[in-house]
Amino acid sequence: MKKISIIAFCLALSYVSVAQEAPKLYTLPSPFERYSHYLATVRITGAVPLGSFSSSYIDKTSFENYSISMEWVTRSAVSVGGEVGYSYFQKRLPRNTYQNGDQTISAVQTRTLTQYPVQVFANYHFLGKNSTIQPYVQLSGGVSILDYTVYYGILSDQKQKVSPTYGVGVGSKFLFRRDGSFGADVRVKYAGTSFKYDYLQNGAASLNTSVGIFYRWW
Repeated sequence: MKKISIIAFCLALSYVSVAQEAPKLYTLPSPFERYSHYLATVRITGAVPLGSFSSSYIDKTSFENYSISMEWVTRSAVSVGGEVGYSYFQKRLPRNTYQNGDQTISAVQTRTLTQYPVQVFANYHFLGKNSTIQPYVQLSGGVSILDYTVYYGILSDQKQKVSPTYGVGVGSKFLFRRDGSFGADVRVKYAGTSFKYDYLQNGAASLNTSVGIFYRWW
């Protein structure tokens, strides 16, 4: 009986030792924390004109702004990527008379500005990559393909140009599920584009608030 008790005690001790040495897989960090990964985001944006863009050309908020971005999230707090967008502003003025050379035109004036910004950006995140809330700050820069067109009835004055553009923003990502692949991204960003022509003499600046959906993978 004494031998059986000793054997049972040794077996129990061996089991406890093996259990302690076995890896606890459920406590391992998420792959999104252990490895660098990728993230794609689709956004819709509301943009408010600022400065001389608002006072001398268009002062109407635009909701015709979209973008898509690809992002490489490193193992540190930094991520880098690229973003391509579309932005459209418009304002219609009551009928008035305008001078065109030697001619006087009576027309309804419609002011428009279309942009296709192509930018690279860097984000700095303040919390871990698997936090359900991930606040960040962003710096971006690149070029914007602009189409400035003012319509006088069926006539128009148009200027197209590729100009430098930049942005500074703050935002946060929100995971729908911890360790999940999908989430939302809310961002507020100041965007400025260098441009000088006719009504616009000091560029086009705006404050943009966007809501996006992202998918991440590794």
